Amino acid sequence: MRAMSSPSESLFKQVTDRIAVAILSGDLEAGALVPTEPDPGSEIAPSRSVYREALKFLSAKGLIEARQRSGTRVAPRTAWNLLDPDILRWALAGRIDEDLVKNLYELRLFIEPNAARLAALRRTPAQMALILEALAGLEDNEPYGDDIIQADIDYHTRVIDAANNPALSCLKSTIVSTLMWSMRLQRGKDPALFSLARADHRRVARAIESGNGDQAAAFMAALVNDALHDTLAAMRQSPSRASAHESSE
Repeated sequence: MRAMSSPSESLFKQVTDRIAVAILSGDLEAGALVPTEPDPGSEIAPSRSVYREALKFLSAKGLIEARQRSGTRVAPRTAWNLLDPDILRWALAGRIDEDLVKNLYELRLFIEPNAARLAALRRTPAQMALILEALAGLEDNEPYGDDIIQADIDYHTRVIDAANNPALSCLKSTIVSTLMWSMRLQRGKDPALFSLARADHRRVARAIESGNGDQAAAFMAALVNDALHDTLAAMRQSPSRASAHESSE
């Protein structure tokens, strides 16, 4: 059974989320002063101890830094680690520009085609069965709903796991966060557009199943590029939704 969060834990999350999203979205720019005491007029109204713990947490994440004689300030962008699941979640919860999206998909192009290549060469029968199970979920569920989002996450993470490289598997959280954000952004779009995505996933799975690493990598690269095209199109059609999506827990 999941333990219930205490009020102080809830306030801590609200404070950290609010400050972090402001930083990642550019509302608080690098070098900007971050107050070391809570704003008495804030609707959140945390205690001093909760607020200071939030600042310590964000400092440990590399988003803010305490400087002698100049106070606590937003750290430079070069100090941010977008592979950190919390930082990526905050980045995708705020105002998002196309450069961030392109950078994330560029990272996916480094990770996923190579993972698919290795999966074709190293996957076990049990791992292949799990990939095909996730593919069935993509085939059988309605586009952009919670079930198909979960099936998509399962598919991509299982391909990475089937590469049987523990270091590579450490990058799964980046893929998961990007997938969830992109799929939720596209809710309400024409379900027929998802037919191309299904075909892409099917081709990758069949190449992995047949042991053709080069083909699996090429098909996965096409899949990621198609996904980038669909995501950018959804952002341009609904710019407000790109900054007001549901954030994941």
